[in-house]
Amino acid sequence: MPSQRRMRLYVLLLALAIIITLYMTRSSSQTRTSPFYVKTQEALQAAEYVEASKQRDAEKVGSRLKAAADDARKAAEEKGKKFVDSVTGGDADKAPRGRYANSKDGKQQPLEGVAVVGGRTQDKKPAKENETEDYHEAEVELNTILKKSPIIIFSKTYCPHSRKAKHILLQTYDIDPAPYVVELDEHPIGLKLQEVLADTTGRRTVPNVMVLGQSIGGGDQMQELDETDTMAETIKKLGDTRITRVTRRSQQSEMPRARRRV
Repeated sequence: MPSQRRMRLYVLLLALAIIITLYMTRSSSQTRTSPFYVKTQEALQAAEYVEASKQRDAEKVGSRLKAAADDARKAAEEKGKKFVDSVTGGDADKAPRGRYANSKDGKQQPLEGVAVVGGRTQDKKPAKENETEDYHEAEVELNTILKKSPIIIFSKTYCPHSRKAKHILLQTYDIDPAPYVVELDEHPIGLKLQEVLADTTGRRTVPNVMVLGQSIGGGDQMQELDETDTMAETIKKLGDTRITRVTRRSQQSEMPRARRRV
């Protein structure tokens, strides 16, 4: 039989256990009813409700888009066209939505190029990795220059090939509107302009003669067009209605004054 001292120790431990249990139960109850606990639970429940609502809305939108794509695909098939989705350019489930590619042999036709300065169409080029503000400024300046006249002569004052091209276009021929001359060595941003011209036309040297934004060559090409009597035809064809007159001058004709941009 346990001693009296040991019995008192057991009773004391039991009482301590009961007190700790009652304290923990009371603390838990008070925590659950505290304003902070209640607000936290309400906020969590609200966040869960909002997230669930967003997910339901997204599922509804996805279902509507899929239904619209299915309807467009059916309409395209009825018209004998291939449906192309508007996102990836591939099949109906992965391509630009609402675009169609006419197909004679079942193959998708390639997209056409994009219009660039002067209305010329060419394949889209990737952005230059080292493009700077100066380069962008030169692009803007080039667009401004191309509006001065249907024919632009990019030249350098000391270049013999440039002098040959200017002599042919300004003295040998009477062109209306008159060609607009840009001397790159005298232009404030001539070097950057020449860089943009190289990227735009593929021609890095001067002269660079452009008709409605399309390069037709330099001094040698102008000489060849003159000697083969195809200068007027070429300029009229490229200039369309913007060029009102291209005629060859006689040796006694008065030389025109070109508008110069420096």
